[in-house]
Amino acid sequence: MPPNDRTLKPGDRCRVMSSDGAQVGGNPLFGGSARAALPHGATVVIAEIRPEWGSAVRISVPSGWIDADRLEPAEPVVSFWRELDLFERRHLELAPGDHYGLEFPFTLDLFRQFGADFLTKAFRAAGSIAHDNAVMEIISLKPLSLSGASESAFITIAYERPEQDLHTELFVKFPPDRGVEYKHALAPMAHGEVEMQRLTRRNALPVKAAKYYYGDFSTQTLNYILITERISFGVAPIERAYVKGADQLMPEAHEHYMVLARSLAGVVAAHKSGALGPEVEDIFPFARAARDFTPIPAAEANVDRLIDFIGRVAPQLFPAAATSPQFLARWREDILFGLENKDAVIAYLHRDIDYTGLCHPNLNPDNAWFWRDEAGRLQAGLLDWGGAGQMSIAQAISSMLMMPDPAGYIDLRNDVLTAFIREYADRGGPQLDPTEFLFQYKASLFSTAVCTIVAFVVDILFRFTDEEFGSMKDRFDSRLQETRLAAAIIWIDNLLQEWLEELTPGEACKMIVAAAGRPLVAL
Repeated sequence: MPPNDRTLKPGDRCRVMSSDGAQVGGNPLFGGSARAALPHGATVVIAEIRPEWGSAVRISVPSGWIDADRLEPAEPVVSFWRELDLFERRHLELAPGDHYGLEFPFTLDLFRQFGADFLTKAFRAAGSIAHDNAVMEIISLKPLSLSGASESAFITIAYERPEQDLHTELFVKFPPDRGVEYKHALAPMAHGEVEMQRLTRRNALPVKAAKYYYGDFSTQTLNYILITERISFGVAPIERAYVKGADQLMPEAHEHYMVLARSLAGVVAAHKSGALGPEVEDIFPFARAARDFTPIPAAEANVDRLIDFIGRVAPQLFPAAATSPQFLARWREDILFGLENKDAVIAYLHRDIDYTGLCHPNLNPDNAWFWRDEAGRLQAGLLDWGGAGQMSIAQAISSMLMMPDPAGYIDLRNDVLTAFIREYADRGGPQLDPTEFLFQYKASLFSTAVCTIVAFVVDILFRFTDEEFGSMKDRFDSRLQETRLAAAIIWIDNLLQEWLEELTPGEACKMIVAAAGRPLVAL
């Protein structure tokens, strides 16, 4: 279809159809020098249309202007999602990985059976070892008893001969061994993690990531395997491992979050500038960008249980202004309205593509390792890229700021947003508007904090009797700390603080819903 016979709009996916490629310019009239050259077949996403500028359209990556006459519609993105019944029939089958074509183990038991011979084939295929080298032995395998989104282990291996920068202490992870439905729900997250780790081998990120040795994903079974170097937490100069919701155990916690914010900005800017290569749209398509959630069947009942906990059972654990019946009644209304109108909110968060990008979706301090360089500056490496892909930047940051210490949460949030905007622009990303960015952050909380707290966290709150909760002075009570319930208290506390400001997430949601269907205007 000729370009003049179709209407392009922001978010459309196109390919460069001209045999000599296309130039990406720095201004809509192509008066300046080209910023980048795209080859024939490169996939792009439309970011902005200005009819008064003729055939010029702005694309998201590399951010700049291109002649629409050199574009044609790209094929739709194919989902790798499988229905639960089909997944249940296939998920225990061995199948070749999509990338390397090798059958791979997807449980620790299978990994033991596949042994060193598999690692030799896998590492050679991934280029992790030379083709005349081999893995001779798996010396040890130590399963990790961490509950979460994967089954994992530390392994120690021996090679036939040493090579430069070749690790013998490795980390391996597989799908979780916690039931079919749980495994099915988390399967799509693994695709992003495996692909992101592989991307670190092909294109240098502006941040450190654990060295990739092998990884693959099967769209036939939704199984995966990922092998990386093992990070030596607590071995100088690397700091000890941190956990969410325990910032009191992390020295200079504010500084650590700021480093994470700048690291995230560096990754997104590298994507937007095109530094990660033209293939990123095909690996992490914008069409899969939205971080969505399924409707919560018991939403109203769970919200009422949450309000009962805050207002009656344990009000001393939360800001006093957020425990009054009047506040909680308004909060209840806002929460239910936001959950009911989640689709409009999520669509808004992705309508301006400048506010989206390739993100780490859960960059809490427990998904990084930290050290200080020779000048004493704090540095970070990023771990656990599960769910990585293009998404709303506001969603990524509100996931990062789940459980900072509530005493400094609002100040930290403001500093993180400011630091991200500055670093993003300095590294070649678009200039974001601070007011709009905060607005999107507020709205994003429905698809990060609210949905998870209402759907899952409420069920773990009532672990103690009313009398036991009444005897707790604050969240530092040993019973809350030992059961990790303190982390849930912190998350709820920080969410409540967002409703104590003039612009609340509820107001942001109502403004988005009220404006739904109006033409997109420049922000």
